[in-house]
Amino acid sequence: MLSRPSKLWLLLLTPLAALAVIGGGYWYFYGFYGTGYQPPPTIPLALPEIVIPFADVSGFEFDEAPTRREGVLVVDVAHSNNFDERELDPLLSRVSDRGYTIEFLGEKDHGDSPSPPPAVRLLMLEEKLRQADSFAIILPQDAYTQEEVNVIEQFVRNGGKVLLTADPTRHHHSNSVAEEFGIVFQDGFLYNVAEHELNYRNIFLRDFVADELTEGLTQITFYTAGSIKSGVPLVSADSNTYSSMIERTAPFTPVVKSDDGSLLAIFDFTFMIPPRNAVTDNARFIANIAGYLTSGDRSFHLTDFPHSFRGPVDILIGQSSLFSTGTRMKTILADFEIPSEVRGVEDFLSDTVFLGLYEDSADVAQYLEVAGIQVGDTVRTPFSPAIPKPSTGILLLHQGHEGRQVLTVLGDTESSLQSMVELLQTGRFRSGLVSDLIGVFQFQ
Repeated sequence: MLSRPSKLWLLLLTPLAALAVIGGGYWYFYGFYGTGYQPPPTIPLALPEIVIPFADVSGFEFDEAPTRREGVLVVDVAHSNNFDERELDPLLSRVSDRGYTIEFLGEKDHGDSPSPPPAVRLLMLEEKLRQADSFAIILPQDAYTQEEVNVIEQFVRNGGKVLLTADPTRHHHSNSVAEEFGIVFQDGFLYNVAEHELNYRNIFLRDFVADELTEGLTQITFYTAGSIKSGVPLVSADSNTYSSMIERTAPFTPVVKSDDGSLLAIFDFTFMIPPRNAVTDNARFIANIAGYLTSGDRSFHLTDFPHSFRGPVDILIGQSSLFSTGTRMKTILADFEIPSEVRGVEDFLSDTVFLGLYEDSADVAQYLEVAGIQVGDTVRTPFSPAIPKPSTGILLLHQGHEGRQVLTVLGDTESSLQSMVELLQTGRFRSGLVSDLIGVFQFQ
């Protein structure tokens, strides 16, 4: 009887057979044919001919000594704005270097919290722009309502300046404001395959119109730029720059001003963000933007009370019995962080609030006469019919030399004067304004 082969021999024969197959294949290919793998010839590489594009970061060397002046820049964060506040540091630091205070419309660290309802936003916007000299709107994801746009247009008519910035790679509703100024942020992004910085969407811009915003610029770099329709062009792309969405033969323009120069529109946000803010002349351009935002000539009206006061305020009273009313006015101003003191003599270089009765009107006759206000048997103004004096009060804001503000508050009795001060405290005085600088009030 034949015996079965041992399994141990099978285990030994298996790897020997595999080795024999591999060895036979090697001999067949290399031994029989005698050729084998032949690598291609080595090509010498001319390293000096390689040109690696790099970012010119000479902006780190740019420094300035700007002129300082008082003012307020308000930055919108109440419309779900699509940016991190730290990304604005290069711009805001240069605005601050010029003496301006930075205020925010809405919660600064809003995170993912929803923006306030439109009615609440409108009230916030009105209050903030009363104190503002300039306003920055960066990538609003919630569209502005028509009522909000109307407030901005009034702010501009009073000499305020607006910066409106969008970016093709971030969601925004910037056109809800821009279109009211005849400007449109168009779809698509700009690119240049002939010349760029590392990526074809990182375009160089060298075509500048002479303006305060382009002063000292030779070349700036935008990283996700888009084209703006209409407006006054300030910066244009070259003929090798195209749009991903728009066919055009004329140069594309990512930086424009409104026709009256009150609004600056920029269709790229990333050039401000470190370290790109230091590439080519970007740092100088950001400094020019800061200069634009801090060079306005904002006029303040009575409706802006008390924000027209930019320094310490002297409170004058027409007679000693009104001292407590003067103290109350001092408290009102302190609520807005405006320092003040009750004084006995007028300083013609200081902002002033005068509180008095009609019988004290001779003390402020020079201001009443300039405004065309007459206090006699009746109270007359150029903007309202004559009214009997009993249970009435008037407000007058006089704007004097070098921006001095003098607010005159008069009433027929101490009770009426106290009612006038209460209207100022609550803001309800705005319902009685008959012009930008005059208010007339009647009490029951």
